[in-house]
Amino acid sequence: MASIKDIAARTGLSLATISRVFNDSPKVSAKTRQKVLKVAAELHYVPNIGAAALRSGKSRVIGVLIPEINNHFFGEVVTGIEKKMKNWGYNIIISQTHESSDLELEMLESFMKLNVDGIIISTTKEPTDPTIFKKLKDKKVPVVFFDRLPPVHSHSSVILDDHEGGQIATQHLIDQGCKHIVHIAGDKNVSIFQQRQRGFEDALRLNNHPFDSHQIFELTTDTKSNKKLIQKLLTDHPDIDGFFAHGDYYALYVMDILKSLNVDIPNKIKIVGFGNTDFTDHLQPSLTTVDQNCHQMGQLTAETLMKHIESDEIIHSKQVLTPKLVVRDSSN
Repeated sequence: MASIKDIAARTGLSLATISRVFNDSPKVSAKTRQKVLKVAAELHYVPNIGAAALRSGKSRVIGVLIPEINNHFFGEVVTGIEKKMKNWGYNIIISQTHESSDLELEMLESFMKLNVDGIIISTTKEPTDPTIFKKLKDKKVPVVFFDRLPPVHSHSSVILDDHEGGQIATQHLIDQGCKHIVHIAGDKNVSIFQQRQRGFEDALRLNNHPFDSHQIFELTTDTKSNKKLIQKLLTDHPDIDGFFAHGDYYALYVMDILKSLNVDIPNKIKIVGFGNTDFTDHLQPSLTTVDQNCHQMGQLTAETLMKHIESDEIIHSKQVLTPKLVVRDSSN
């Protein structure tokens, strides 16, 4: 295992200078710091975080709390966060809540016990006791929310304009000639899905399109039931010519059902998803979708947290990213 002596030998710098770099000393120039960190990475040097924490009062560890890691969006955001934090000499601990508010609370308490320097979080579907966030603020632990926000919060956040995303997706279908569009809605307890649905409804209203309750459609967890429900929906409303799904996986699900019913996509029914997941460009037909700027969201979230850590005070800021429509074959 490499040591700081190995780094000193490679760089020609003193042991004291190497130590100052890993202790985050302001006496070290940016050029020297970069040189040391580059060689440390090449040698796969791992600093003693515990010892450094005792000396500096900083753990150089960030807690990242997300609903699930096996989700394209969260995976990409975490990658953006990790790249930024590694460049600044920070390690991250990733925990999953699995949409449980109890587990979310438990993980946040654990992060505090680990004395992390900051926390990045996307909240669960279930409401979490807001006193935990007040507790973090009182302890001056910097917190930045991304994507999903709790109902009440006084911390910084980086989010996507999901209302705009829902609106541009629906407007695209209208511009493509669709007159009877159905929205595959997400969980009503999640704010981002609420906003996407509101964007859908506002686009219909702004274009003077009639709106009926059947145009907000929720899928179940039962594959056979969903196929029957979609089939009945199309039988009851044969003029349906467009679907906007709140997520790409649900758009894919609807596409598969329509194909099994021999519905021509996009000539008979056009489809738009949400997320620009990595598989969307490889479907037949390829899926039109809304890009969430997930990698940019991760980097911006990390940058926001670092500003809070470096300023040593809790700052409240809200940054909203603009979604982008990616047009492909499923709606052309």
